[in-house]
Amino acid sequence: MGLVGKGIDYAARRSIYLQYMRNALGVVFGLLLATTLLSRAEAQAPSPSAPCSDPLAVIKAFYDSNDAGQFDSSMSYVADTIAFATWATGVNGRQMMLRHLNGKKALRAFLPHGRGLRWRLPDSPPDGPVYHENRVNVSGNEVKLMLEPDRKRPNGGLYNYFSIDATLDGCRIKTLTVIEQITWL
Repeated sequence: MGLVGKGIDYAARRSIYLQYMRNALGVVFGLLLATTLLSRAEAQAPSPSAPCSDPLAVIKAFYDSNDAGQFDSSMSYVADTIAFATWATGVNGRQMMLRHLNGKKALRAFLPHGRGLRWRLPDSPPDGPVYHENRVNVSGNEVKLMLEPDRKRPNGGLYNYFSIDATLDGCRIKTLTVIEQITWL
């Protein structure tokens, strides 16, 4: 019997029905609109950089460029927002010459004098030690390695070596930490 027996006429039932349909259509339209907007937002959202196929090659190219004194070219391997840290530490754990730099401009200014950022030391004579990567560990976008000298000092002592830890974003260095391991301290 429905609404007829309750004393509600046809016009009132039709009005209730139309109101119900408008509400239902509003909900459906709202869901469609929200779905469309979300899919567009996902399509426009910046995706994380694709992983680099050879992160170690990026690190080597950065060091090669620095060693050749082409510091501006070196910046092509570095993310705009690079976070760089360096310090020296002795066997007793004391940290010295602690330095934190942020951004390409700050790192570029430091490169000509920075230790552990090339295959040779900036203050080394031409026949001084050449550093080679050793104990390389590449895991995803992270590269860890040691830079070890090719010889000992004339007095038989060891030259300092460097531990390097780099994280890449795509094929650009996002973070770089260089720790000089002081062998005589």
